Amino acid sequence: MPILKELFKIYLLFITLFFLGRLGLYVVYFDRLTDISFTESLLSFLYGLKLDTMTASIILILPALILSLTPQYFARLATRLLNIYVLIFILIALYIENATFPFVAQYDVRPNYLFVEYLKYPKEVSSMILKEYPLQLLVALMMLIVSAWAYLRFSPLKLQEALCTPLWKRFLLLLPITALLFIGIRSSLGHRPANISDALYSTNRMANEIAKNSLYSIGSAYYNYTKESDKLVQSYGKIDLAEAYQRVSMRLNIPLGVDLPFNRPEMTHFSSSNPKNLVIFIQESLGSQFVGFSGGDVSITPNLEKLSHEGLTFTNLFSNGTRSIRGLAAMSSGGFL
Repeated sequence: MPILKELFKIYLLFITLFFLGRLGLYVVYFDRLTDISFTESLLSFLYGLKLDTMTASIILILPALILSLTPQYFARLATRLLNIYVLIFILIALYIENATFPFVAQYDVRPNYLFVEYLKYPKEVSSMILKEYPLQLLVALMMLIVSAWAYLRFSPLKLQEALCTPLWKRFLLLLPITALLFIGIRSSLGHRPANISDALYSTNRMANEIAKNSLYSIGSAYYNYTKESDKLVQSYGKIDLAEAYQRVSMRLNIPLGVDLPFNRPEMTHFSSSNPKNLVIFIQESLGSQFVGFSGGDVSITPNLEKLSHEGLTFTNLFSNGTRSIRGLAAMSSGGFL
């Protein structure tokens, strides 16, 4: 049937795109796979095909419905809409595959919740990307332009021909196609569907990362992040910020300020005629391995090492912030006067 043929073509388009992205990672990080056999490393492609099929099946839901239910009278309009839909997802998938390489180089994992989380700060993220990855952005842009042109010019899809099939014949295929896509999305006969953890087949972490699908990884992370956020709101409830400030002010017996709501300065009991200078160095992602007095390489930060011997140095001090933005608040909220 033409409808099955066209849906399979769309499936192959995305499977090929995901395969090429995975092959690129496999080649770039092949030296990280030396502790497993060559045969085991190739399983990344087999497990990856499972996740790719799950991703492609999700993308195919709308085309399957349109091809099965659209009357022939709207065949031309439906064809245009489907071509735009497929092209948009091709470009999204292609961009994500391009973004995967610098992301893995930075975080040593495929794009995950961080890829979505940092979208809350578009100005900072965009300026950082433009500064740090201009060449990668240029290559990605060229690939997107060429891919869009190639799809519009040489698209193998013949969607209008599929829509010319009598509606009743296409409608009869809706149930088996839906069942097939459901199996593809679930990809499991167990009590729970397959998920991103199904890519964790090896003791080699990079092999597992190669087996993943970046588009599915981002979608899964966003879904789980949203679900967990909703659970937190349900568990703890939500009140207006002004009311929260007022309650804390009453509980702590601290007057509510304007610029600093809970500013409570504590003057020193050890007065001195000489003014004290306090300088706080906050450097994101500066691990202990880069600082001499915390057991790292002293040659990387010699000036910090010098200062550590001239003032008070804390070598076992931790912030209670779980992320950079919370850590900064935790460090700065207990300032000294």
